[in-house]
Amino acid sequence: MSQSDKTSISPFPTTRWTLIRRAQKGGETEAARAMEEICRQYWYPIYAFARRGGFSAADAEDLTQTFFQRLIASETIQAARQEKGHLRTFMLALLKRVIANYFRHASAEKRGGSPAATLSLDDENAEDRYIREPADIHDPDLLFDRTWAQGVLDAAEKKLRQDFAKADNLDSFTQLREFLPLGDNATPYAAVAKKLGIAETALRLQIHRMRKRYGKLIEEEIAQTVHEPAEIKAELAHLMAAIGR
Repeated sequence: MSQSDKTSISPFPTTRWTLIRRAQKGGETEAARAMEEICRQYWYPIYAFARRGGFSAADAEDLTQTFFQRLIASETIQAARQEKGHLRTFMLALLKRVIANYFRHASAEKRGGSPAATLSLDDENAEDRYIREPADIHDPDLLFDRTWAQGVLDAAEKKLRQDFAKADNLDSFTQLREFLPLGDNATPYAAVAKKLGIAETALRLQIHRMRKRYGKLIEEEIAQTVHEPAEIKAELAHLMAAIGR
């Protein structure tokens, strides 16, 4: 993420609660960038929650836009306080309030009715992504947590891939990716070592270092959604529980 370069010089990285502050008090450009980042992280969990809660695909899109319009345009963003805890739980609580008022306000908050509607949600079709979610997760809250957790893992893996790219070693990442936690772990180490032209002991060391770095990146992602460093461990446990459902 945009704050990743700061984590190496600070014991606790700039948080997405700071992004909330920028959206509250920053200039127009700074506030818009902050909201783009918040939107990028949370748009799909919000969409998935709405779909699993019984909204049609079109209404879920409207609700997602409504959510961010409310976050930007109403007193909600101005009243947000970091001491309320995890950004994840703040966003979910706000979403439930938006849903409770959705039909009453829908006529005034449809797509295109606010500058917030210009926020780009994602290049991927949300419904195509949604239909791949496990059908046995019936509770919208559980699906919200699962999609949030997957987003954290995806962001950490993207940074890990960038690390390999900076080292001009993307071929190794392609070969080693399956050995990340939750990966297939299907190919024998000997076969991968042979393909990379290294000893199996060297391969095992590379995998160990990759997993360690990946774990650190996940922690950095989580650190950006909590108030205190002491909360990281509990939120990490929540992530692993959510992704394991």
